[in-house]
Amino acid sequence: MLLEDFYKIKHIATADHITWCVSAELNPNHKLYQGHFPQHPIVPGVCLLQLIKECTETIQNTTLLYTQITSCKFLSAINPTENQNLEFTMTIKSTENGQIDLLAEGKAANNCFIKLKALAINK
Repeated sequence: MLLEDFYKIKHIATADHITWCVSAELNPNHKLYQGHFPQHPIVPGVCLLQLIKECTETIQNTTLLYTQITSCKFLSAINPTENQNLEFTMTIKSTENGQIDLLAEGKAANNCFIKLKALAINK
């Protein structure tokens, strides 16, 4: 985990080993928010990308490296004091050339805050 104690995975489930549902809980007291931003904390986008990658690593039981972020849309800001619980729906497929094809969507309180399409490789 890159940011110690930044979040914890609460639940991981799948029906078909391609589509996964991941529940994560943010730590609103993490020291990162002292600088981003005091009195108005917002989860940095790069931390959301790392969180998604780490969830994928947990599912795949391997260490990954993003090789391409084809599309990434940050649709709304996440205030960790208001929205500690995040839900991710992830589609994870292996490509013919050994890469991981990842589609992810994150929601907080049923509002979509990120959509990601990326490729990754085993590190």
